Amino acid sequence: MGHDAMKGTLATVPSAFAPSPLAAAPLTADQAERALAAWREHDATQALHGADRDTVVSTDAARALVLELLARPAAGRDLYNACARLGRLFADASASPSLAVATLEGAARALAEVGIATDPTRLGPARASVAEGYFAVTVEGERTAARRAWEYPACAVRVAPDTIAITASYPADDGEALADWSARVALCVSREGYKRAIVSGSGDAKAELAQALALVGVELATAGQAKGWLAALLGR
Repeated sequence: MGHDAMKGTLATVPSAFAPSPLAAAPLTADQAERALAAWREHDATQALHGADRDTVVSTDAARALVLELLARPAAGRDLYNACARLGRLFADASASPSLAVATLEGAARALAEVGIATDPTRLGPARASVAEGYFAVTVEGERTAARRAWEYPACAVRVAPDTIAITASYPADDGEALADWSARVALCVSREGYKRAIVSGSGDAKAELAQALALVGVELATAGQAKGWLAALLGR
């Protein structure tokens, strides 16, 4: 086939690699502004309480990025990252899960209203990314609350004027996190003037705490001492 003939043949075949005007500039400034307003209006109708309504008007920058990427045919990874970030912002603002899982429908409708078609195959993963970001914040919050329950003084009880009993069950497997927790507890114990400590709990956390206490000059009680003090405590 000659060069000219090949050019004519290729000209009649749609190419997935041909430059797309949408990829280059999917939204004009006017379209972006109108789409953002339409998305906010959609979410306002889905709001269940004041935190939802506040979230609708406080996430414009993240929404604008999602709209821009949702309108671009080849911005998959960036789109999903932006959606996850939007989900985290919803959670940080105490928005309802219902608003978080419904918001991408509003984005797609808003783009349609300004004449921009979206790829329906990307809406599912984008919606999942919003949910993932939202619930990641929830899980992180629960973990933080669980760890806070093991911070000093919640993890300790005074058993004698110069002796304290500490439960070393900090919920972390990471050695650095355990070391940081142990250092915080040991510092508090030392500042409050305790000379001895009864330490119980899991192996790694107990070992880290024992080492941290030794560094600040707090003596570990012997098994016999511990039994005596604990018996006296229970007999109060």
